[in-house]
Amino acid sequence: MLHAERERSGWLSRDAIVAIAADCRIPIAEAWEAATSYPDFPLSPPLPETRVCTGLSCVLNGAQPGPGEVGTSCQFRCADAPSPGEDAAFPELHIRRSGPLLAPDPVDWAGLEHARSLAGAEALRVVADSGLRGRGGAYFPVARKWEGALAQERPVALIVNGEEGEPGVFKDRAILCRRPKRFLEGLAIAMHVLAPAVTVVFLNGEAAAARASLEACLAGNEGMLPYPPLVMSGGGGYVLGEETTLINAIEGRKPVPRLRPPYPVESGLFGIPTVVNNVETVTNLSLVFRGGPELFRETGTADAPGTKLVSLSGRIRHPGLYELPMGTPVGAVFAAAGGALEGEIVAALVGGPSGGFLPPSEFHRPLLPGPMHPTGAVAGSGGIVVLDSTSDIRAAALAMAAFNADESCGKCTPCREGSPRVHESLAARDVASLDELLEVVGVASLCGLGQMAPGPVRSALHFWPELFA
Repeated sequence: MLHAERERSGWLSRDAIVAIAADCRIPIAEAWEAATSYPDFPLSPPLPETRVCTGLSCVLNGAQPGPGEVGTSCQFRCADAPSPGEDAAFPELHIRRSGPLLAPDPVDWAGLEHARSLAGAEALRVVADSGLRGRGGAYFPVARKWEGALAQERPVALIVNGEEGEPGVFKDRAILCRRPKRFLEGLAIAMHVLAPAVTVVFLNGEAAAARASLEACLAGNEGMLPYPPLVMSGGGGYVLGEETTLINAIEGRKPVPRLRPPYPVESGLFGIPTVVNNVETVTNLSLVFRGGPELFRETGTADAPGTKLVSLSGRIRHPGLYELPMGTPVGAVFAAAGGALEGEIVAALVGGPSGGFLPPSEFHRPLLPGPMHPTGAVAGSGGIVVLDSTSDIRAAALAMAAFNADESCGKCTPCREGSPRVHESLAARDVASLDELLEVVGVASLCGLGQMAPGPVRSALHFWPELFA
């Protein structure tokens, strides 16, 4: 209803929010809380200004709002940097390297047919034997998560997280725009194995092209699912990548993380056991059941089989989406993309605002689950931003610190108060007390986003201390 009002009038007025609360029969305060918690919902009439994306990749490539222009947060068109601040369908030409996941969409439903030939427990064993891990950043084994929900012996919910709110990441948009049938087959397999009572596909509120592509695929293949999933759009906010925050958003609550335990597989959406997997994870199910666990394991490593989609942007010759085996060294990614735009690659932000910076001496690090370097870099959801000889490493570190401060949901004190102080201290070159502050933010924050927010700052201080003295 909030989205519909924004589409109708361009913004959310107080009277409109009050009317929505009345229609929903909820207190005005609850409707107001939800409406004001999402950055995509303007609370005043928008000015007639041109939007300019000021995400890190666009800034590195010269983006700067001029007269009559307004800067926006990352619009996830990083492969086109500097890009217009508007949504568009992911172009096929920016799929730079494809493997089994990004191969042309299948013409049949062989994976789903194989899954349906198996009982639920047998199909779950196939998932377990494949070793498939989640591709959202935590890399938790998919079968273990599913087993945890099914062990509750109650109806379960399935949520596909396509929010993709991390700056510099566009892989899920690419899948939904260019390989929607493979995603749909993976979703149908998941619904067969889990037999969920409710299924939700949650997308970024500004990913209109990806949503249109998904809805067209759903409409053209209605018989492949036991029932249509509920397709929902968010209202922005990096914290929606955290699964309990996403669950709160779907329930219409303020998008903040929940205390755990209980974990979502025990008590999630409206209190029922809930599985949350992201778009790339679900799409991989199509490969697992088409070729079998053994074929899936032929790529990647023993502990992390399969491929990983890497969203590569910044000061690199061929930015775009790369499908590479798990375990590929970071340097090999840059080689495949043609190297730096100017001079040499001097640094790379690996893992986005929840990751860290790496210098060239660390480019041998492989893309695998867990920390790539103790200062912060992680494979995460696959976002890598390249800095070349023309780039300002200090400014990039400050931008990530500012982003994490702005995106704090405010629920827990360490992140709410600590993240802005980190940015202030870094900007003022007051780094003497930063180690202790970063430790507090990382250890005491409620959710993973706050816990990993120190990474970009800690890594920049570690590798380039002279820039902050």
